[in-house]
Amino acid sequence: MYKPSKRIVVAVLLLGVVLGTFGVWVLLHPASIFVQPWRAERAASPVDGVMVGPYPVEQDFIELKKRGVTTIISLLEPNVPYEKVLLDQERERAGRYGMTVRNFPMGSILGQKFGDAYATNSKAAAQAAIDAPGVAYIHCYLGLHRARNVQEYLAAQVKTTAYGGSTAVASAADLDNEHIAQTAFDAGDFPRSLAALAKIPHKGQRAARLEGWSYYRLRRLPEAREAFQTVVRAYPEDNDAQVGLAYVELASGELEQAEAAFARVLAADPDEVSAITGLGHVRYRQGRRDEARQQFSRVIELDPGNGEADEMLKRIDGTGASAQRAADAEPAHGAGRARNEEGRESWIS
Repeated sequence: MYKPSKRIVVAVLLLGVVLGTFGVWVLLHPASIFVQPWRAERAASPVDGVMVGPYPVEQDFIELKKRGVTTIISLLEPNVPYEKVLLDQERERAGRYGMTVRNFPMGSILGQKFGDAYATNSKAAAQAAIDAPGVAYIHCYLGLHRARNVQEYLAAQVKTTAYGGSTAVASAADLDNEHIAQTAFDAGDFPRSLAALAKIPHKGQRAARLEGWSYYRLRRLPEAREAFQTVVRAYPEDNDAQVGLAYVELASGELEQAEAAFARVLAADPDEVSAITGLGHVRYRQGRRDEARQQFSRVIELDPGNGEADEMLKRIDGTGASAQRAADAEPAHGAGRARNEEGRESWIS
């Protein structure tokens, strides 16, 4: 009977230790090049203000903070050693970024469920996300199985005003098309954004608003006006759609209507930068340059890096090459904003 030499046995054992150590390292670094290709992207859920995706690393927390996330709904299972380590790291990061972590353990390995509380915690996690103040982010390890299980529960069970009123529920296909539309919009591909939105038979608040901004960026003003009006009729408090309508009036040269529309937005939110910017453009076109300067200066106070306001102040003061374009001053085709599928405000400039 063949017996391997001690050297071979030692080599095999060492190889096993090395591979095991490497495997643990990979599991503890979910954003490494070895795991990254398998991670899902952050995406919308059927509930406005709830996002789903993979385990958030440090860079993700920076982005989540920008998007208004206040609550992390973690589906990691602390009885799994590497997930316990990740959960502890997540709680430490969340504390630094002013977020709260709530843990609803759902055991899963390669999509195979284990543990008695999988279904119970899936439902509880969904409800916790709905009830969370601000924006909630639901995640598991890769964002593929457990997070999607919660998302499917939301799609099947939750009736939300974010999708056409009290009886409409977003389908998975609707969410996918909305995500495609927002991604295309962010990339400046507005025709593709509209093509994806056209596949959603009953557009909710977010999709209809995004459709309005897509039409606006293509300078298809009648369609943009109709889309924004649809949102405003259903959701009168939607300031973003009100801003969109105001910019449509401004682009159409209807200065009085634009002025009134921006004023309505500012009555609800005096610090709404997009409306202050728009009112500055109205004042400029009316020849009321001192008042325009006040509006754009206010924008700079609220948003110091606002290039559009800085450019307009240079035009008003007649400095630099921009002064040569003063007579043809135009807003940056949408100084308003569009909220993406995760509730984030992305400035259109």
